[in-house]
Amino acid sequence: MRGTGRGGLFGAGTRAGQLNRRGLLLGAGAAGLAGLAAGCSGGGAGGGRSLRVSSYGGNFEQALRDHIYPVFTEATGIRVDSIPQPAGLQFLLQLIEANRAGQAPMDLCISAPVDVMRGDAAGLWRTRDAAAIPNLANLPDAYVSRTPEGVAAVGCIGWYFTMVTDPKAISPTPTSWTELWAPQHRNAWGLAGTGAGPMFEVTAATFFDGPQMLTSEAGIRECVAKMAGLKPNTKLWWESEGTMQTALENGEVQGGVYFADVAETLRASGASIEVVFPKEGPVIDFGSWCQPTASTKTAEADAFIDFMISPQAQELIAKQMHAPPLIRGELLDLDPATRAGLALQTTPIAINLEARRLHLDLMVTEFNKMLAS
Repeated sequence: MRGTGRGGLFGAGTRAGQLNRRGLLLGAGAAGLAGLAAGCSGGGAGGGRSLRVSSYGGNFEQALRDHIYPVFTEATGIRVDSIPQPAGLQFLLQLIEANRAGQAPMDLCISAPVDVMRGDAAGLWRTRDAAAIPNLANLPDAYVSRTPEGVAAVGCIGWYFTMVTDPKAISPTPTSWTELWAPQHRNAWGLAGTGAGPMFEVTAATFFDGPQMLTSEAGIRECVAKMAGLKPNTKLWWESEGTMQTALENGEVQGGVYFADVAETLRASGASIEVVFPKEGPVIDFGSWCQPTASTKTAEADAFIDFMISPQAQELIAKQMHAPPLIRGELLDLDPATRAGLALQTTPIAINLEARRLHLDLMVTEFNKMLAS
């Protein structure tokens, strides 16, 4: 499912937009905001209440438009005009400037945790009254961004970063992230080569006490030292999803680390790829719904966000988009096959967002020094 990169947390690396959601099969390029607004693909002109909603383009946006938004419209009478959204820091900066001029090309957009913080610092996001979103209680606190003024962002859709292998080249199927370090896999892998990316969480959860170690400078350096052991086994340090896609499809690498939903889409299309959920768990990232302050459709946005974190919507997202639901598991009614395909029986590895807030420059510097040494 995805275009040129992901607007996920891992975009906060050596360059804005690294590993940003949604890359590969999406086709959402670096179009300006005018082009974004012109790309509106909703119900077109017409009366009644409506909402302009942007999300990472291509198959991701299409799945929302085809399977999720119509259910919301049927339930509320609010038409959704769906807009494909590019990812990365440039898009956020353009949106900040447009918003300051009183112009918002959308009423809601998807934003990654780091960009939620950046936008909040710039006064970009409208805060909302939690009482207007009854289903907010469905979400763990980790997926809700709050300020003294109210709720700034609400987690909506997750995605996994996990291990992938070519079953023709790697047998038996690995069960642990430790396989990435195994000496028999020299020059085999494609790994994420971003300076504040998910390899930190993978390493910390596999060999140490977990991602909480990344909150200290000493922990970051210890983690990077362990990551240095990956260098003999890594043929490709990738920053673009498309680069890794090509390497997987051409057999340039025997596997590595990648986005689970994209890999599943490639596998279903005939590529020799196996999606592996290691026993330590996949790394989970997510996007949140945010409303620029220049948008005045507060009631419509409240209704949309409330719907998107309802069990009905989260079950649709799981089944139609192969994306892990974010609401509490006991609220969901998913069949065993869907649960297994999303590894819901495994606790995912959480991102240490505080580490990026406190030590982003150090993480980038130490990682790049390790690669260059």
